[in-house]
Amino acid sequence: MVSATGVTRVGLITLSAFLFVYCSPEVQPPEGVPDVPDSPDMRAEGDTSSVEWIEVYFNMPSDHSVAFEGNESNDQYDLISSLTALIDSADYSVDLTAYDLQNQRVGDALVRAKERGVRVRVVTDYNNRDRREAHQKMWDALADAGIITVDDSGTIFWPDGEVYRQELPNRGAHMHHKFAVIDKKSDDPDDYYVWTGTMNLTYTGPFNTNLTMVIKDNEVARAYREEFEMMWGGDGRKPDPGQMRFHREKPNVSQNKFWVGDTKVEVYFGPMDINETKPSISDRVVELIEDHARYDARFLAFAITPDIPISQALWEKSGASDMRLEGVIDNMFFGRYRNNNDIWAQPEATEGNRLILPSRELRKQHQKTLVLDAVRPDYDDGHNAVAITGSYNFSAAAERVNDENIVLIHCDTIANQFYQDFMGVQARAKGEADPPAPPVSTEEWYPVSNIVDGQVFEIELFPGFQYPVSPLGVRVPRIYAGNDSSHYYGAEARDQLQDLVEGKKVMLQAAGAGRTPESRFNRFHAYITVKDDQGDEFSLNRELLKGGAGTFSDFLSQHPDSVNAYRQIEEQAREQQKGVWKNPDSLFVRLPRADVLGEEADPEPEFPININAAGEQELTALPQIGPGRASSIIEYRDQHGPFLDPEDITNVHGIGAGILDAIKDKIVLDDTEI
Repeated sequence: MVSATGVTRVGLITLSAFLFVYCSPEVQPPEGVPDVPDSPDMRAEGDTSSVEWIEVYFNMPSDHSVAFEGNESNDQYDLISSLTALIDSADYSVDLTAYDLQNQRVGDALVRAKERGVRVRVVTDYNNRDRREAHQKMWDALADAGIITVDDSGTIFWPDGEVYRQELPNRGAHMHHKFAVIDKKSDDPDDYYVWTGTMNLTYTGPFNTNLTMVIKDNEVARAYREEFEMMWGGDGRKPDPGQMRFHREKPNVSQNKFWVGDTKVEVYFGPMDINETKPSISDRVVELIEDHARYDARFLAFAITPDIPISQALWEKSGASDMRLEGVIDNMFFGRYRNNNDIWAQPEATEGNRLILPSRELRKQHQKTLVLDAVRPDYDDGHNAVAITGSYNFSAAAERVNDENIVLIHCDTIANQFYQDFMGVQARAKGEADPPAPPVSTEEWYPVSNIVDGQVFEIELFPGFQYPVSPLGVRVPRIYAGNDSSHYYGAEARDQLQDLVEGKKVMLQAAGAGRTPESRFNRFHAYITVKDDQGDEFSLNRELLKGGAGTFSDFLSQHPDSVNAYRQIEEQAREQQKGVWKNPDSLFVRLPRADVLGEEADPEPEFPININAAGEQELTALPQIGPGRASSIIEYRDQHGPFLDPEDITNVHGIGAGILDAIKDKIVLDDTEI
């Protein structure tokens, strides 16, 4: 069911491990050129590219056991390279939209393209154009290269430092696109490519569960360029501020349905326009659920608001028919649905023909995908499976407010690759597989960003990306020992760890020389060296045992010398009745959390927290936000209205850029991605 595989030169770009996918290997791209694209033999007059294909990339492990023969998905892929390789191949033009442009690898590729004489145009989101010093390098590099950038407020950032400011309608909405059109400026339709997907171009985007795709088709590229140039304000090198259109001010592009090779593809752009003339993304997806899906529907969602039509259609059809419904929702948003007793977290969501689970990924489950009829008995009757993905979150804001794009692919083989990816995510959600660990260097000092409890703290691996660490060879009483329970001595152990590592940097080592630490339970277990501001270093593992913060543990592979030394240190602490050894009979006894923490006791936090609606207690679950700062946030909100930008929280007295860095991945302004 799959065409040839192998290493292939794609236009001017060479990518390895390409899998060219057509819905049937026997069908060749037809040559007909009528203007109604209802079948492969009836395609738009402008559809003149001679080589057309779709390639999809996933960054987390897929389950290849469910793959069609020869159709294994491109999993564990470097998603940033799927874009930078295209930018580096460009000879004529690069038009890029980015909801959040932080990743320097993308910025460097844009600069290289500009230096080659390629026309580079960039559109970003006003709320996420990061003007703080930590990311100014990106904007300075683009400006130094002569690249003009605009955002969805209508502001133009000229390379000479001049800024033209205006406030277009719907400024509070978001330019949530993530797509690029490559070489559409060329006269040769075989030069055109579209890159799109679910990944934001941030430092953390490649570590969230995401996908990207490349579409080789001149008509699809034309539609995406039309969308881009509505926002840019024309087809020239310079933007026209009087013609710039965003959000509900944009009309529809000229065409929404295409044939890419023999694959039927639909492309839609949101939001709905102010005159309600554009095709509704929500209506089209609901139509496919109700009229096309016969056997199964599977979704991966960052957020999937329970009361929107798409959610209701999935729920109602799976309840009224034998259609199998499975889904995995980012664990932070799933926690909100559970707290609100919404449909996705009700008992019926895991009974009968439904199985909806919270994610268990390396970081965020950031995909927005829906696959219909990927598993069925009638592969040969002309009823294709449909894979749906893009920047479009399953939310009202995506439908009515934000700039979005979505791609609907009618193809069994591509849907099967989405199904492989889904099954990988579902296996991790079930606890049948672990997410891969992020890369970590055993020679780098990492700043400590947050103390979870005495057993776990977080380090900042990359800007904005924290990952938990536990000391190898040490077992420490925990504050979060179970539902509303803590271990005896959990608070004291947390305080000991905080005194030892807060504000310092750490280096991680494994038991064997040159090896990276093992990752289990979504955290590294390591020998940890701490360095303070004066440059003095000490072993955290030994200090915890010396102070009686915990006991020796033989969990995971350890160096024999450390095992002997740790046992001796534990015995000395026991003899001196330090820490937990003052009352050894209570070791790891679970107590009500209120008994351990007193007034400090709170339920385990459910993130992300809506800073425009949260009360004082909920706000204090955020790192470095105590009762005083929480009260200040509420007072500021009452005086100035809701926050329009996450960065606006730094206007609150006592909250600076450092605190914003610690909390920005744990907050939202509403209950959808922003």
